[in-house]
Amino acid sequence: MPLPSFPSSILQEKNQLATSEQFVWLYEVWVPTVPETVYRLARRQESVEFEGYTYSPFPIGHNAIVRDQAGDLPSTSIVVSNITREIIATLEAHDGLVGQKARIILTHTLLGGTSQMVGEETFEILSSTATAKSATFTLGSTNLFDAQVPKARMARFHCRHQYQGGECGYSLDSSHANYLPKCDKTLNGLNGCNAHGASYTAAGLTPIHPARFGGFPGIPVPTTGGGL
Repeated sequence: MPLPSFPSSILQEKNQLATSEQFVWLYEVWVPTVPETVYRLARRQESVEFEGYTYSPFPIGHNAIVRDQAGDLPSTSIVVSNITREIIATLEAHDGLVGQKARIILTHTLLGGTSQMVGEETFEILSSTATAKSATFTLGSTNLFDAQVPKARMARFHCRHQYQGGECGYSLDSSHANYLPKCDKTLNGLNGCNAHGASYTAAGLTPIHPARFGGFPGIPVPTTGGGL
C-alpha cells in the first residue's frame, strides 16, 4: 500500500510512549444487488465516519499486502467473522462475490473523518471460502485477459445500462398492474425502453423513458460495405 505524505502531527502522535489516537483500518466490499450495495466495515469497536459514509464496527482483518518483484500487482486476503452467518448468506446469493471490488483504507483518528487517508488499495475478489467461524476473501488485481476492451461499447439500439440501476431509473412499484419486471434492452421492442415509458403513463405517472435509454440512436448507419 503506497503511503503518501500526511500531517506531521500523526507522526508525533505515533512516536509517543502513550497515545490517545490511533490508526484505523477501513474496508469496503461491493455486492452486486440492484441497486448496488457496499459493505463498509471498520476494524475497531466504534463506528467510523469517513468520506461521508459510516463504517460499522465488525470483526475483520487482512494479511500483509504483497507485490511482485516489479512492485505492482498487489495481493492480500481479508478474513471476516461468519459467526452470525450474514456473510455466508451473501456469498451464497452472489457467487462468492468473485469479481467484485474490495477496497482497503488506512486512516487515522487525528484526520477527523475527512477524505484524507494514510493509504488505500483497491482489489478484485479472486476467490472466497467460508467456515462456521469466518470467511476469507483472496484479493488481487484484475486479470487483464478477462477485461473487456474497449471498456464501453456504443450501440444504436441496445441499452448499456443495468436494468433498474441508477442510470436506468425504472422504479415503478412492483405491485402495480403495469409493472414490467424485465427489459429486453431495446428502444422500440415489445419489452423495451418505450414500453417501460408507456407503463409509467398507464400508471398515471410522468414517464422517464425513453429519455433514459442507454443506446446511441444517433450513430450514423454505414452506407457502404467498406471503410469507417
